[in-house]
Amino acid sequence: MDIEQAKKEIRSAYEQRAAMYYHIFVELREEVGQDRAVAIMRAAIYRRGVETGEKYHAAAARGDFEEIGRIFCAGSAAGGELFEPSVAEVGEKGAVLKMTACPLLDSWRKLGVAPEELDLMCAIAAAVDEGTYEGAGLAFSFRERLGQPGATACLLDIRKR
Repeated sequence: MDIEQAKKEIRSAYEQRAAMYYHIFVELREEVGQDRAVAIMRAAIYRRGVETGEKYHAAAARGDFEEIGRIFCAGSAAGGELFEPSVAEVGEKGAVLKMTACPLLDSWRKLGVAPEELDLMCAIAAAVDEGTYEGAGLAFSFRERLGQPGATACLLDIRKR
């Protein structure tokens, strides 16, 4: 298989993930209401983030935010083509990691998810990032998410606890 075919398949896998998140959310919302549906999904996705965040533990323990940024960019799917990661800021106390594209958001738009629900879906999916960095012992927040009206990037603010 060539690299371009592999990239298409990776994009397709992210599109499938986004569609499953949305359909599971809709079913949960009908059964338990929106607030509970969001909480359940975020808890499960956060847990997965904690599992995948192991690769950041050593750098986080050292407070090495340059290394955290390197790991973030190097580990991005399809050589970074899907999320377009970069390090927007880095210093001794933290870093701001940036993504200017998102195949999940693209998929939700293709599915016809209402514009007012896009950031809600982003907030659900972003629980993986929260779990990843908080599980590594860091403080984490979003400055901006691509699903927010007018946003141009996801900006992940990572700091020492």
